Amino acid sequence: KADLSQPVFRVRNLVKRFNSLHAVHDVSTEIHHGEVVFIVGPSGSGKSTFLRCLNLLEEPTSGEIWFKEKQINRPHADINRFRQQVGMVFQHFNLFPHLTILENITLAPVKTGRFTKAEAIAKADTLLKRIGLYEKRNAYPQQLSGGQKQRIAIVRSLAMNPDVILFDEPTSALDPEMVGEVLSLMKELAKEGMTMVVVTHEIGFAREIATRVMFMDQGKIVEEGTPDHFFDNPANPRLRDFFSKV
Repeated sequence: KADLSQPVFRVRNLVKRFNSLHAVHDVSTEIHHGEVVFIVGPSGSGKSTFLRCLNLLEEPTSGEIWFKEKQINRPHADINRFRQQVGMVFQHFNLFPHLTILENITLAPVKTGRFTKAEAIAKADTLLKRIGLYEKRNAYPQQLSGGQKQRIAIVRSLAMNPDVILFDEPTSALDPEMVGEVLSLMKELAKEGMTMVVVTHEIGFAREIATRVMFMDQGKIVEEGTPDHFFDNPANPRLRDFFSKV
């Protein structure tokens, strides 16, 4: 089992350039087991690019990403094995439209050999009951509301028993009245000790469940700290300015 004293992620001098644009500019940080890290900042500040670098959906230009003491952005790293341990929840759900909800949830655990089909179905059913969507197990994604789809996308991540889940603006594509049902599931996961890294505009939610908040601007982490420090005594003028607008 994981060594809890070691960080889950250790990021050193991470750079991601798109041509001459520095989307992520020399970022170093650590993320520990059980932390709920929220990343906030203006649009175009590099938040989502940084998150996508963490699971190598974006290939870093330079720098190092270590996951559980192994460097993952190097030649011959076992990316598939790494990805089985890191869930990702996208802004637009990314469910397969031609598969039922149950098939969406069980596909990866079975395909990667993490669970047998019977185990995967049992786990999916347990998770679906937990979020109150068991009766939708044979429905297709287009038959669900946005809030239901996003909760299914979270459950699909959980079905792999990941060590950490990355959330890329999980509520920004939802109607306002559906945001709450997604946030309450995330709040439950945080209470249970799931390690989470969340890029979001939901500042109030960050204040409520984050153990640490990072503010990114122009590709850098400009300030980070506990929610109390962060929201009540922001040191950085750029951060104070950002809060005055949100």
